[in-house]
Amino acid sequence: MMKFNKKSLLVACVLAAMSTSALAASTTTTTSTSSTTVTNTDTANSTSTRVTREQHSTSASSTTWKSEETRRTTSTSTSVGVMTPQKLEERSALAGYIAADVSDVLNPYRDAPKSLKSGKGMTFKNDEVLEHGVLASMKQGGKWGILRPDGTVAIEPKYKEIRDVDYKTGNVLAQVDKKTETWVTPKGVEISEEEALKDRIKQEVAQEYASDGFVEFKEKGKYGFKTADDKVVIAPQYRQVLTGFSEDRAFVKNAKGKIVAIDGTGKELFVAPSKEVYGYRNGLAEYRRSVSGFNLGGLVGGFIVGGIVGGALLGGHHYHVGGFVYDGAKRGYIDRDGNIVIDSKKDKVWPMTSYGTVIKDSGKLCFVNRKGEIVIQPGDYDAGEMDKFNGLLALKDNSSDKWGVFDVSTGKQVVSFKYDSISFAGTDRLVVVKDHVKNLIDMSTGKSLYSASTEATIEPFNSDTVTWVHTDKDAYTIIDNDGHVLFRDTNKVIEDVKSFNHGFSSVKSKGKWGVMNAKGEWIVQPTYEAVNIL
Repeated sequence: MMKFNKKSLLVACVLAAMSTSALAASTTTTTSTSSTTVTNTDTANSTSTRVTREQHSTSASSTTWKSEETRRTTSTSTSVGVMTPQKLEERSALAGYIAADVSDVLNPYRDAPKSLKSGKGMTFKNDEVLEHGVLASMKQGGKWGILRPDGTVAIEPKYKEIRDVDYKTGNVLAQVDKKTETWVTPKGVEISEEEALKDRIKQEVAQEYASDGFVEFKEKGKYGFKTADDKVVIAPQYRQVLTGFSEDRAFVKNAKGKIVAIDGTGKELFVAPSKEVYGYRNGLAEYRRSVSGFNLGGLVGGFIVGGIVGGALLGGHHYHVGGFVYDGAKRGYIDRDGNIVIDSKKDKVWPMTSYGTVIKDSGKLCFVNRKGEIVIQPGDYDAGEMDKFNGLLALKDNSSDKWGVFDVSTGKQVVSFKYDSISFAGTDRLVVVKDHVKNLIDMSTGKSLYSASTEATIEPFNSDTVTWVHTDKDAYTIIDNDGHVLFRDTNKVIEDVKSFNHGFSSVKSKGKWGVMNAKGEWIVQPTYEAVNIL
């Protein structure tokens, strides 16, 4: 009997539905929707059918959406092969499991790093920002403002840009002009960076280091630090504060003009390896040997010049799949003692994750852990998406031009190089393409939940249980994470969409953007130049 290893459980096998191998001689499939559950038994030679009833009801005031009640009839087939988009859509609950492709059956939610479990890293369902009355940024008349969850305007559109949001307080960072930025409360009141940081600290339940609650202040041209209740703990003596305190470390420019790390007592610990350095996160700080333009890659979850960074626009509080790309920054990483763990002199270093990161040097790509130790041996690979919670990395073998998946904890290849593409659609969902078929896979069972043409886009679920499926030719469709269709734009008035967040999606119709819920109902009518769910 196969031994299951919890640590290595995750994406199993290869879709029998995607290879052209026959399904089992007899299968029983139960398909359920909101209104009907139909059980049907098919055999390889059967002509019996499966009937599914779908019922959708949506409403809008400016656009008429048709209430839709349809019946679909599909025939059971022994293989998938190349099918028309219509047939692919009809098989949205395709039966069949991935045939064994690895030594272990894979399963999500294995042993993740403590930084993820403790809440210091990712959080998978975080609707705090909604509780503060903040849903989305919107653009009107060339200026940006904020919408509430009920669709009303919280902050009038008068800013050049909405840069970030603090989930703990709902305060947003707004760009006033080219040189000025300010924090704005959900009630539209502009506050200083110091006040925003104090608001943030008040929301923290516990801090590992007392200094992480220190607030920088300026007096007579010099910078120091004080507590949230205005008690001075480090007297003003620095020319500049590059980062506020995180993990009992702050980077400052001292009286001699050197960039140094200090602890909560003000003691200088070491000289920074670069003039551009960022706050500590789980024991490591990023530094860069050169920079061209403002880059958000190194700021996630940290502090820069005392400011709060790592909110919605940077993806710091939600599970956002993908996004693990090399951005051109010449970065390296140091530990809390200033030792270089990853040298910025490498050709390419990807942003750090809770498991480690990708390095490409001398034409070879590898994965190293947070100690800088090689986990996935160097090879002729291209890096794809990374499941940053389960610790899985999609790599393309350049010799075969096929994609597989590696476990970044062990370095073991868990899905062989045999797919035309692989992407992670959520903490337990995978999208793979093989034999001209795109399938949404349940990673814990290997079962295909939804099939589509290779041209279709299956948006990631992120922290939501619903997502969009769409192509240039077909209607936009909302499915849940079991592959059930919740809504279909039969009138084809939707022109563009963005991924769901908090159960809401930005949707474009007739050249304007609004907000829809998971049922396809307008929460905010499409009247804005742009809308971004925060």
